[in-house]
Amino acid sequence: MKYGILICGAPGTGKSTHIKKMLDQAGFDEEYILADPDKLPGEHSEQSKKAFELLEEAIEHKKNVVYVGSCVGVRTIHGILHEMKTNKFHTIVAIAYTSIPTALKRIASRTEQPLDADIASEVHQFFKTKAEKYMKLHEIDALYLYNNETEFNLLLSKKKKKIVCSDPKGEFYFDISKYC
Repeated sequence: MKYGILICGAPGTGKSTHIKKMLDQAGFDEEYILADPDKLPGEHSEQSKKAFELLEEAIEHKKNVVYVGSCVGVRTIHGILHEMKTNKFHTIVAIAYTSIPTALKRIASRTEQPLDADIASEVHQFFKTKAEKYMKLHEIDALYLYNNETEFNLLLSKKKKKIVCSDPKGEFYFDISKYC
């Protein structure tokens, strides 16, 4: 079985930093193609485009893939998940959260992948309105929600419709306690 893994969240939430931890918690230890804009050369828009192309190529060639991005385009991501399921992929989505002030501090200290603070704030606010939709997408086989304010903590996991809450009161883009 091939795996399609999406690591999502606003800028500065630690998506690229904590890939290994998320994959370990998902029980994934196979080789994969990494489609992470932070790890690709070029300007931000070029990096994002290249990462998305890598993702599409991996699906087409039925290769394990880990895509890292904001995932704010829920329709686009829903389409990708649908394509993965059509191609018999096991789909995993991990969503990372941190507060806007913490995210902006992290972004300001970056030496690579700089991002305007206003854009980062807008993406964070936009993601806050869209993140809960991932709880209802049937194409997701496993979902992990993390808070990375100080440490990378798993708040909730959902596998085969079974939900395990590690920290139902943990801060996230939406109130996760109603799912616990």
